[in-house]
Amino acid sequence: MKIKVVLCGALGKMGRVIGKAVASAEDMELVGAVDPKGVGMDYGKVIGIENISFPVKRSIEECSDLPFDLIVDFTNPESAYNNSMFSLSLEKKVVLGTTGLSKDMIENIKRKTEEMNSATLIAPNFALGAVLMIQMARKLVKYFPDVEIIELHHNEKIDAPSGTAITTAEILAEEMRNNNLIHFDPTKVEKLPGSRGAKVDSINIHSVRLPGLVAHQEIIFGGLGQILTIRHDAISRDCYIPGVLLGIREIYKRNGFFYGLESILEKED
Repeated sequence: MKIKVVLCGALGKMGRVIGKAVASAEDMELVGAVDPKGVGMDYGKVIGIENISFPVKRSIEECSDLPFDLIVDFTNPESAYNNSMFSLSLEKKVVLGTTGLSKDMIENIKRKTEEMNSATLIAPNFALGAVLMIQMARKLVKYFPDVEIIELHHNEKIDAPSGTAITTAEILAEEMRNNNLIHFDPTKVEKLPGSRGAKVDSINIHSVRLPGLVAHQEIIFGGLGQILTIRHDAISRDCYIPGVLLGIREIYKRNGFFYGLESILEKED
């Protein structure tokens, strides 16, 4: 039986890539597309897949009569929250790649997931390399607690820092707290406010936005007489496809709330 998917944010840059991937997967069926920017467009023609043909819908509510199992959402925080809550109310499952959700939004989605005995995956980054980068960093920070993060993205990304950078910093900060460690920042005066970046506990995050970039992150560890750097580069949006498809397959067969693709990988192990 194929996993029936409705895609929200279907006409975005990520949406088009994911739509084509889901429609091409042997164990999945793309049954609906939502994007207010292209209502009525034939989505099969949009993504160049000949064997599907249905109009793009304005909202997830207009898809309530479709026979779908889960939604995949790459929109914006407000839309993603509303789409998730509505889908969960229909006892559907959710795979959410939208970043910028507030802690209250995430907590409400988690609560709704548990209330409906459904399943949700919220992943700030679906690139498997980025997930492995964070897992390696978590092990390293116990030995190199002086660490800072630089994230670099294309000039159309409207939020900063990236969801991946925030998640990375939160994970490293938790590991440092568990081991009574801290990154000491000697800066007492910022001649230009914000020059040392943002902070999660004692970890500094620096954001770069430039044309030509896609999505990149460096985690820089400093030690006595040495520097250790882990870097992940997403050079095209295709790198997210294996993680998104993995998320769909895992959430389809599970119940519960999962945050971060690593939570799915850990369950696989």
